[in-house]
Amino acid sequence: MEVYKRIIKISLPIALQQVIFTSVNFVDTLMIGALGEVAIAAVGLSNQVFFLYNLILFGLVSGGGIFFAQYWGKQEEEGLSRSVALTIISALFFSIPFFVLSFFYPNLVLNFFSPDIEVINLGAVYLKIIALSFPLFAISLVTSFMLRSIKKVHIPLIITIIELSSNIFLNYLLIFGKLGFPTLGVKGAAIATLIARLIGCISSVLIVYLRKMPGRIYFRHFREITPKFFKSYFHYAIPTMANEFAWSLGVTMYSIVYAHMGTNVIAAQRVMATIEGFATSITFSIANAASVIIGNMLGTSQYEEAYDVSKKALKLAELISIFAAIICIIITFFLVNVFDVSEEVKKMVRITITISMSFLPIKLFNGMNVVGFLRAGGDTRFSFIVEGSTLWFIGVPLSVIGGLALNLSFPVVYLLTMSEEVVKSLILLSRYKSKKWLKNVLE
Repeated sequence: MEVYKRIIKISLPIALQQVIFTSVNFVDTLMIGALGEVAIAAVGLSNQVFFLYNLILFGLVSGGGIFFAQYWGKQEEEGLSRSVALTIISALFFSIPFFVLSFFYPNLVLNFFSPDIEVINLGAVYLKIIALSFPLFAISLVTSFMLRSIKKVHIPLIITIIELSSNIFLNYLLIFGKLGFPTLGVKGAAIATLIARLIGCISSVLIVYLRKMPGRIYFRHFREITPKFFKSYFHYAIPTMANEFAWSLGVTMYSIVYAHMGTNVIAAQRVMATIEGFATSITFSIANAASVIIGNMLGTSQYEEAYDVSKKALKLAELISIFAAIICIIITFFLVNVFDVSEEVKKMVRITITISMSFLPIKLFNGMNVVGFLRAGGDTRFSFIVEGSTLWFIGVPLSVIGGLALNLSFPVVYLLTMSEEVVKSLILLSRYKSKKWLKNVLE
């Protein structure tokens, strides 16, 4: 029971943080939805660029998170701060190309996602503004991972509440022109997002330094980044980045396929992803919690204890995923009615959510292994090979054939993409049982 309590203690704030984030996304989509399907599609496509940036950045920061958790397991605060310093430098450097492309060439970027000129022009307005938030988001994400690693998971939760409530309030003011503000529509939504991320970034940094928490960085920590540490860090971080890059590009390919299937399909996919986020945010929080606990244990070479925790975490996650999937399917049939979209779009959302939730236990098993177990032990190269190969050799080709060559419906194409999750789960099961991922990366 003690293990389950530890998992829940860490995963609950993470889950609440993700649920709040998803709730705001839901409200965001609802507010923008009042402007019509073109607006939903435009913001949805622009957010695909941020989605790509976010996932690759997540891969980089996850690589740093391996060191955060294991250094904290050994109670080495200087090693933790040095890891945070290198992660922040890397994250900011990585943000540069995404910022340049999104700010200076938004139409060109969005043209890659959709052929619809109206959607591209409207989306470019949104993308150009939120590009300014990319460096802010990078600092916030690194800080959030560090706080989770030292088990201060309630702080990112508080910051998320502050940031996203600001986003909702500013959306209300700027999208619809309330309380004397101008009616800016999609542009207003982008400005609201930028201001909210600025608030979140400043809040996270201030809390860490004012409360003198472990993991805060000073100039000396940058000077202490030796070539040996740099090489060791990127030995684990590069595969996680490559993993997320390959995966996010694959998911982006799905979006491109859906975009070429029609604007109504883009709207359906956007609405579905927003609702789906409620279920995945709750379940995948356990993977993040497991990564912290197991990483702390591996930092002190407690291999068998770490494996025992992983088994318990997996059982808990699978049980929760079944309940979450059932509830999500039931709620969707009613919740979809609040969106200002056509009946055809609503029907696609209901069917596709049912398919998605049916595969949630399998998707969660894969997430637990990749994010929760293998990365905690630095087994990042294997994760990269498995995720990249199954997505690009199974999922993406089937979506292209189904969506563009055979002109199948959105739900059927989505079902085809689930085949890669099934194959991936079989490979990961074998790796998990081999225990080859149980490593101390600091030795």
